[in-house]
Amino acid sequence: MSAAKMLPPADVDVFVFDVCDTLFYSNTTFDYLNYVLEQKQLGGRRRWLQLLTKRWSPAYLGLAVWQKLAGGDAIKAAALRLLVGIPKEELYALGRSFLKDFLGTRKIARTHELLASSVGSRTRVVLISASLDPIIAALAVALEVEFVSSELDYDGRGRCTGRLRREMSGQKHHALRELAGADLRLAVATDNFTDRALVAGAAYRYVVVHRPADKPFWQDLGPQFIEAYSA
Repeated sequence: MSAAKMLPPADVDVFVFDVCDTLFYSNTTFDYLNYVLEQKQLGGRRRWLQLLTKRWSPAYLGLAVWQKLAGGDAIKAAALRLLVGIPKEELYALGRSFLKDFLGTRKIARTHELLASSVGSRTRVVLISASLDPIIAALAVALEVEFVSSELDYDGRGRCTGRLRREMSGQKHHALRELAGADLRLAVATDNFTDRALVAGAAYRYVVVHRPADKPFWQDLGPQFIEAYSA
């Protein structure tokens, strides 16, 4: 792809952006968990997170097998348990500092240009992400856009239970319908293979690829590719 500026579509109702590996070179869920545990100096929990996310570890391998058999995302569910007891207010404050300290240096420039040039137009710009609410809420405020994300669960004292109240994985179509209604003319920017149906239904399709081998999966949809081969 040439380095020419990518212009946003002017005739769509909603422009949907994924976040992880679309706007940033980051799996924001796991990077945020690591950041939180580091900032709170919870070394034991941080070591557990490393075991859960390193592909060579017995914990990761065991959960990966369980995930294939039972479905769902057992690795993510186990990792979220490491947030048990942390107040919501603190998690949101850490989401804002994570955005500044960590994500600020990991932007994918082409998608940020596309988003920035769409904000302020007649098009509604919406972040729809399976990442966590403390991160995506902070990002949406910074970008002045709407958002829908997975949501952590909190108890009556406002402390995280280590579970999700809402999981967005595989639910983006439904979330978009709830937020903006049906029969919309869409633009979509994503890298997620699981978003293929959402991309297929869009009038304008922007697909972020991190290696050339990803392109054939999308080729028949005729998207505009955004090549993000290195951080």
